[in-house]
Amino acid sequence: MRIFVVAGESRDLAAIETALRLGEVEFLSAAAPFPAPDQRRYAFAGWTLDVATRDLANPVGRRVNLTSSEFDLLLAFVRQPGQPLSRGALLGALRGRAWSYFDRSIDTLVARLRKKIDVEPGRPPLIRSVRGVGYVFCASVSHVDGPNQSEAA
Repeated sequence: MRIFVVAGESRDLAAIETALRLGEVEFLSAAAPFPAPDQRRYAFAGWTLDVATRDLANPVGRRVNLTSSEFDLLLAFVRQPGQPLSRGALLGALRGRAWSYFDRSIDTLVARLRKKIDVEPGRPPLIRSVRGVGYVFCASVSHVDGPNQSEAA
């Protein structure tokens, strides 16, 4: 068996040993092809999220500026609507890094995203906090294949 270590910004042997000891290792099959890029568009509550162009359009069709992290967070939510996602899972989807209990950066990011997508007063929030778990995306999400076609997710 051959082991290849693809590291981020550091080749620190101690960090690699710690990751192995903590089980923070991802095994990839050599025969497995890389997944095709997601070329879909998602629709929810009148909003449209285009994965290919990384654009978010509000219900009236105006583009909403998102940071890279906000886009990745929203994409993680729309890919798993109605499912509670832990802070650790969300941070893993964003940065691929381990989460510590005291890391509250995901809460700040969720708050920033909420300000951008929960713009209608009186409407239930699209992202709901689940105490002791994390967050859940509450809107129904559909995949948009063409300009006027969609399929429910």
